[in-house]
This record gives sequence, structure tokens and C-alpha cells, in this order.
Amino acid sequence: MAPNYFNFLDLPGELRNNIYELLLNPAYLRQDLDDGQHTYNYNLALLHTNKQIYLEARKIFRQQNVFVRVETPWEQAQHHVRVEGNVPIIAQDRLADQIQNIYMRVVIDSPQHGQSVDRHSRRFVLLEQDLAAFTTMWFYSDLSYAGDLNKHLRLALHLQNPIFDAEEDEGGERGLTKVLQRKLLEPFGMIKSLLCVSASGPQIDYDGVWKSVKTEMEVPYATPEACLEESSRLKDLGNEVLKKDPAKAIEIYLQAFKALHIICSGRRRSIWGDPWFATQLTSGPFKDHHGQVVRLILRVKLVANVIKAYLDLGEWEEAHFWGMRTILLMREAIREEDEPMDGFPAKDQMGKIFFRTGVAAKMLEDESEARKLLRIAKLYLPHDENVTRMLASVALRLG
Repeated sequence: MAPNYFNFLDLPGELRNNIYELLLNPAYLRQDLDDGQHTYNYNLALLHTNKQIYLEARKIFRQQNVFVRVETPWEQAQHHVRVEGNVPIIAQDRLADQIQNIYMRVVIDSPQHGQSVDRHSRRFVLLEQDLAAFTTMWFYSDLSYAGDLNKHLRLALHLQNPIFDAEEDEGGERGLTKVLQRKLLEPFGMIKSLLCVSASGPQIDYDGVWKSVKTEMEVPYATPEACLEESSRLKDLGNEVLKKDPAKAIEIYLQAFKALHIICSGRRRSIWGDPWFATQLTSGPFKDHHGQVVRLILRVKLVANVIKAYLDLGEWEEAHFWGMRTILLMREAIREEDEPMDGFPAKDQMGKIFFRTGVAAKMLEDESEARKLLRIAKLYLPHDENVTRMLASVALRLG
């Protein structure tokens, strides 16, 4: 009996397109990694099956995978984008040059400092949907230089239609639609105070999309005073929500961290903009205080609150992780594991972090670590009855 082979091309065209849309969708190709990172696995063997499948699948691939090529003269740019910015890079340098479905070139250089792409260029390709992550990283990078980075940079956005007219759908809208232009250009609205910025290409909506982007670029950064006040507001809101919904409270606390330019994704935490807060505050509820001190106090309070929320949820490992991360950072800073930090502005909150982390250690059945942490908590909070009772519950028994 002859084998009963299945012929993919016997399927209706609409069903074949549905299969292409699934297999070539970036969401399907995405691979989630540790600490909130992700990458894409572009296995395009389907396109090499035969000519008909190639032509059908190529059309779907182009619709769902809009690529952007970034060009800079700096060797370290790709590392900053991929590692510090947590932005997946599809291809780089020579391989980036081979990708044809490029709808926009993003050229960033500093010609006044002799760093121009005309002399030396490093290239890497991103997906359009990851552009917001790229510009967010850039946004925080400028704040990490206290707003002194962008004034040296030139940005040129070159939009292009990589599909030949003969390949366009007959009767369909050709070129760069306004919807696509908006997706490509709007993420750059958060990039402020550039030395020079321009956009070029066919069919650009200068009076609509680009004008809106330029207007957004001119909106100044939120001041340190505004950032700290917003973080404090969100912290207080989270404390109210914590009484009924710890999971929702954690989401609010993470937004409060974001207002401090601290981005938390899973267990990954990126701290940006330290120099932005290195100033004496001149207005608002924290007037006359130093921005870095207020930021530190809010950070410690938020960590203590996040640990409390995870304890309320019974997520002992997360509570322990959040606590130990801060404790280890503090230990590195002061080199005194068992001594409270005299004069530390958030001393009581550090005591709560040691206490709550000790509780998490106990729930994880590590009483030895729990004892160590709770003993330190007792030094910070000598009159706290909860600390006293919990420490007694893990005390070594004689006999």
C-alpha cells in the first residue's frame, strides 16, 4: 500500500496563511530567558521549501516582522543595548547588512567629537516592537549623565519602503502608512535635548506624525522633585492597597521604583539616573533635602514594603530574594554585617528588611539564617515585640 503523504499546498490558501501567521509571528518566535530578558529564534526553513510557499510566506513574514537598523560609531553600543537595556538584537554588523526588510535606519553619532558613522559604523537590527525598549534605555542613559549626554548626539531617522512596487498587493495601500510611521517614530518622542534631529524618507507625514514626535521631544524631563514626590505618592497608595490585595500592591510599588528611575523586571533590577538626583531639592514636600538621600530612603521603604507583600502572599522565596539583595548591598557598603548603621536615614526600615527577610528564611526552614537575620533586626529594632517573639521562636534549645 502506497504511503499517504500530506500535501501542504492542498490546504486552502486562507488556512495556509493562518499557519504562516502563526509560525512567523515574533510572539511565536520569542524565547523568554532569565530575569525578564528575551530573544527570538528565527528558523526560516519554511521559506526554503519551494517557490510557492516562499512567495506566500514571505508576504506574511514582511507584514509581521518590521525591522529597524541602528547605526552608530561606538563599539560598546550593542553591549549597552542588549545587556543594560535588555533589548534583544536580531543581527549585527555584516549579518545586519543582509536583512532586507528594513523600514527605518536609526543613525546616532557625534560628529563634533569626531565620532561619525561616515568614518566607522557598527550596525545592529531590532524589531519595531522593541523600539520602545531601545528608546527607554536611551532615555535613562541620558538621565544617568544628568542630561548631559544627548546634547552631544545627532539623530537621523531614515524611513524607507523595502518592498518593490511590483511586490505590493494590487490595489493595497503602498509605502509607509501613517500607522506604521507612528509605530516607528513615536518611541523617539522621549529622547530630549539632542544636538540635531531629522527625519527623511518617502511619504513621511511631517505635519502630523513627525510634528507630534518633535513636540514630545521638547517636553522636558520630570524634575527630581517631581520624580520623588510621585514615588512617595505611589508608595503610600501601595500601602493602602496592600491591606486587601498584596499582588496589586507589588505592581504599584514597582511603579514607585520606576518613578525613581529604577526598573524592576522579574528579579532583574536596573538602577538609572543616579546623577539626576544628586541635587539639593528646591520645591515640594522634600524641599531643602538632598535628592539622593530622599531617593535612598524611598528605595529602602519600598523594598521593605515589597517583602511584606510577598510574605502576605506566602511567596517566601521572593520575599527572601528581595530582602537579601538589599542586605548584601548594604553589607558591601559598610563592611559591618552585624552592626546597625548609625546615622542611616532609613534605619528603622532596614530593621524591617532584616526582620521580614528573617521571617522568610524561617518559612523556608532555614532557621540558622533566620536567627542571624533576626538578631540583626533586634539591634535595629530593640523594642519591637514582633522581632523579639520571632527571634525566640528560632532560638537554639539546650538539652
